[in-house]
Amino acid sequence: MSCTGWTGRQPRQCTTVLQPRRRVRHRDTVEVIVGGVLGPIHHPEAVIAGRYRGNDLLQVGRTVPLSAHQSADLGAVLQPAMKDHPWPDEIGVGRWSKAGATVPLSKVAPTVVVEVAADAALQAGQWRHGLRLIRRRPDLDPADVDQIG
Repeated sequence: MSCTGWTGRQPRQCTTVLQPRRRVRHRDTVEVIVGGVLGPIHHPEAVIAGRYRGNDLLQVGRTVPLSAHQSADLGAVLQPAMKDHPWPDEIGVGRWSKAGATVPLSKVAPTVVVEVAADAALQAGQWRHGLRLIRRRPDLDPADVDQIG
């Protein structure tokens, strides 16, 4: 049996099996407050996540698009925000699309807590990559969610 191929500058052994490199991202689950959604409140397409710093509710990330089941589950419990909601009416899509582009933000009452999977890439207290919604946490109150440093 003849072997062909090279590994770097060395001929490959017949017993050598090359494995493709896989990039592994570590994700932790964390709780966040639903402060807004993309799409209608009764059928959200994505969650805009928030956490408090003192008395201020700050945006910390957004989820990837929700499944139909996740959307229906959240849409059943979300309530429109009061007039004093601190977030803008439109939100920039930032690194997810064209620079300067904005989409309408449906602000909701910050009373719903969800568990999301988030990677370790944080920048100024915000997750750089999309969050993945795991489940709604009806057993938690927004006061139970960790505050930003």
